[in-house]
Amino acid sequence: MSVENVNRRTIVIGAGAAAVVAACSTSENSSSQATSTAVPRSSSSVAAAPSAAPPPPPTEVQAGPEPVPGTTLTRTADVPVGSGVLLGDTVVTQPSPGNYQAFSVICTHQGCALNEIAGRTINCPCHGSRFNLDGSVATGPATRPLAARTITVQGEWIVAGAFAPLPATRQEVQEQTAPAPQVEEGAPENALARASDVPVGSGLILGDTVVTQPNPGNYQGFSVVCTHQGCALNEIVGGTINCPCHGSRFNLDGSVATGPANEPLSRREVSVQGDWIVAGAPATPPVIKPWWCEIPVFAPGSAGC
Repeated sequence: MSVENVNRRTIVIGAGAAAVVAACSTSENSSSQATSTAVPRSSSSVAAAPSAAPPPPPTEVQAGPEPVPGTTLTRTADVPVGSGVLLGDTVVTQPSPGNYQAFSVICTHQGCALNEIAGRTINCPCHGSRFNLDGSVATGPATRPLAARTITVQGEWIVAGAFAPLPATRQEVQEQTAPAPQVEEGAPENALARASDVPVGSGLILGDTVVTQPNPGNYQGFSVVCTHQGCALNEIVGGTINCPCHGSRFNLDGSVATGPANEPLSRREVSVQGDWIVAGAPATPPVIKPWWCEIPVFAPGSAGC
């Protein structure tokens, strides 16, 4: 083999090897470029996703004014155990026997009025909030409990507001002076009313005196002052004499029907004089003696004297 042929062969082999190296180098560069290009594209798509905005803070909802203290809301017997009743702007519940609670009827989510009590929850019709019978949140979107309201059980009644106990040393209620009722001309000076004007099973409030007729011909009189805290009784309805201040009720014989009063009404003496009910005891008729009792010869106690 000549030197010329050997050199030509070496050149061809060297050129082929160089071509292979160049091709591999180009392939690696392309692959590397593709990889580096793909990574930023992926990261750019993640960065482009919008972030969720934080929820707005809850709006403060006003519960509204409470009922006037002393307002009678309902009978205890009308509030079911394990449920409750909606009473205007107040909801009264009885989670367990004898445990009465009250709340504003305003939902604390956005101020809608609660409209039903079902399945031991108080429910809002607007957005589905539900509250337990103790006012706590059962299910949202509400996050705050219902506004509590103060109530008191007085006898068989549930009354708005706190019960104000009497002082430890109770002072007697002062009798109130009221104008005397006007009666007809020719009536006795101490007349209160005609007997026929006092209904059987009821009575009349006459100035500072209450006159009742529990049964036919049985007339009784009492002071108009409630023995709880001295308010004036203002009506006789359904066989009871009623106080407007804290809901005390008295029977027609003056005894306590429902509290908070625990003492009967003070008695006032009344009597029947002809067609009239008069204040005070019945007048004693004068004793008429025979004419001869004026003669000294007849001793007292003899001959009808």
